[in-house]
Amino acid sequence: MKWNRHSAAFFSAALVMCIAIGWLGVARVQAQGAAPFQIQGQLLNGTHDAPPDSVANLPVTIFQIGPQGPVERIVNTDARGKFSLTDVITNANAYFARVEYKDIKYYSEITPAPVGATLPLTVTVYETQTIPADFSLARVHLILEVQPKVFNGLQLVQVSNPTDRVFLIPLPLPAKYDKVQFDDVRDEGRAERLADGSILFPVLPNASEILYGITIPYTPPDFTLAMPLQNDVGGINLLVSKLGAVTATGANLSPGNPFTSQNGQQYLVFAAPGQKAGTTFTANISNLPGADNTQNLQTLIFVVGGLGGLALLAYPVYRRYAVKNKTNVTHDHATLVRALARLDDAYARNELDESEYQAQRAALKAEALKGQLTESSAGAQAAASDNG
Repeated sequence: MKWNRHSAAFFSAALVMCIAIGWLGVARVQAQGAAPFQIQGQLLNGTHDAPPDSVANLPVTIFQIGPQGPVERIVNTDARGKFSLTDVITNANAYFARVEYKDIKYYSEITPAPVGATLPLTVTVYETQTIPADFSLARVHLILEVQPKVFNGLQLVQVSNPTDRVFLIPLPLPAKYDKVQFDDVRDEGRAERLADGSILFPVLPNASEILYGITIPYTPPDFTLAMPLQNDVGGINLLVSKLGAVTATGANLSPGNPFTSQNGQQYLVFAAPGQKAGTTFTANISNLPGADNTQNLQTLIFVVGGLGGLALLAYPVYRRYAVKNKTNVTHDHATLVRALARLDDAYARNELDESEYQAQRAALKAEALKGQLTESSAGAQAAASDNG
């Protein structure tokens, strides 16, 4: 087969999709490099009354992200939860570890190569429990960008787990959604997708939020958004990009002040009060555009679906890309930080109520994620060009 730029791009895309759906172990490569060094690691159990031997003799998967893709190695912990890997490739750019404990996957931080050679990889697992009787979602933010025949959405779920055990919750998902994808490949690995389309996700101790992308097809001009709730929710914010005469209405759905994001996109802001488990949040979105958008939808699904994988696959090239554009990247980050600071100050001065503050803060975080999508996509394109 002739290896050309198109072949390289296809190969990169295939690797991206494998990584994005959690098949990190599929892409095994034999790396060529200098003499290997050793990676040290420690498995901990963060539950105070965990069995003393809970971290002993457990398999640990170590991923080494090299120029040719991820390399997977499996080692076992000793009686104290320590593990090490001597068969290390030295041309890797980053390392991280994964452990499956009581059917839940746990990960270390993704560590750059210079740090991975000197500091241990640490993975903390927890004992499991059922959902606490008093558990509720603090707030759900659904941010919808209107495209012809499809909403490109981001959902931010605020949670709290003050215990030292982990539990699974069903994510609040709109009915008739098409795709759900997490921004971090590790979160994708943690998610448990069920046959009926529901998704269970572990809430770790000290967790604060769960973020994922979502696409929802619709038939114009009107669409009823319905989101069944399996847990109590403290409040719901709905943000819809302002396009033509698009608007939203619903029982107990109150309009707030429009919000303008850092890139100039305007959003209509709506807030709903707390909802009980077993109810369904609904909103009627009217005057939607009807032009065909099939190709754009396919592109979005690829980009959102490959976000975590792109970040890993394109890491070497993205580092070069980030250095070349360091001023812009730093400026964008600083702009978002300043915007969040201004928002916090306005809330402290009582210029915004709680729902408006939470909605606008979620929108800014969503915009930051869009920036990550753009940077990762650019890095992947550069990777394909280099391979060509």
